[in-house]
Amino acid sequence: MFRYFKTKEFFISLTAVVVVAFLGYMFFFNIFLPSYTHHGESVVVPEVSKLQIEEARKKLNEANLLMEIKDSLYLPGITPMTILKQEPPASSTVKPDRTIFLTISKAVPPMVKMPKVVDLSIYQAKSKLESWKLQVKEVRKVPDIARNVVLRALLDGKDIKEGENVPQGTGITLIIGEGEKIQSFVRVPSVIGLLYNEAASRLSSAGLSIDPQWDPADGDGKAYKQVPEKDSLRRGQGVSVWFHSKGVSN
Repeated sequence: MFRYFKTKEFFISLTAVVVVAFLGYMFFFNIFLPSYTHHGESVVVPEVSKLQIEEARKKLNEANLLMEIKDSLYLPGITPMTILKQEPPASSTVKPDRTIFLTISKAVPPMVKMPKVVDLSIYQAKSKLESWKLQVKEVRKVPDIARNVVLRALLDGKDIKEGENVPQGTGITLIIGEGEKIQSFVRVPSVIGLLYNEAASRLSSAGLSIDPQWDPADGDGKAYKQVPEKDSLRRGQGVSVWFHSKGVSN
């Protein structure tokens, strides 16, 4: 067997293997690999931010680049499917067929829960709303001794409570107190569900008077309606309160 390694046929076969391996090496590293990796070739990444998705796709295709949507965000006032960010950034030099990752704007805003803002200062309330990606649409001042304190939060003119779901980016109206200039104003307490004597006592403690309205229908004698329900009145003003007739003491 060892005699074969000394024969002419062995050396010819060995030489052939070496030549084939060398040619394969040269082909792979000098022809195939440079062609596959586009060695020495490069393209400049075009600017596609602020374009619509199809415009961006066309522009990247013309530059021999691919695209992939990596993320999406909702931004108020931005047209849906608009490119917000690209990676690599514009003017970068990359190889042909490189994938450009895009962040686009969402069409539908996600829902977020309304944070607690009532009884916070206006500055705290604004900060909290912004942290939940909500906006302050308007700030209104009303007569109240609580200066720059949020008394109510409104959405489309109606009170919105803590924990309610609202679309991200929604504008919230904040009602705040004017403070020291209106010391003669007091907040109206709720007397719903109280008998006449109880309601009158509560309003009197708040510096207000009661204007009772009697409902002839039978009932439990308790208050079922008042005007105004919230807000503030000048000290001494009256609150209209409706009572059922049964059980009323006056």
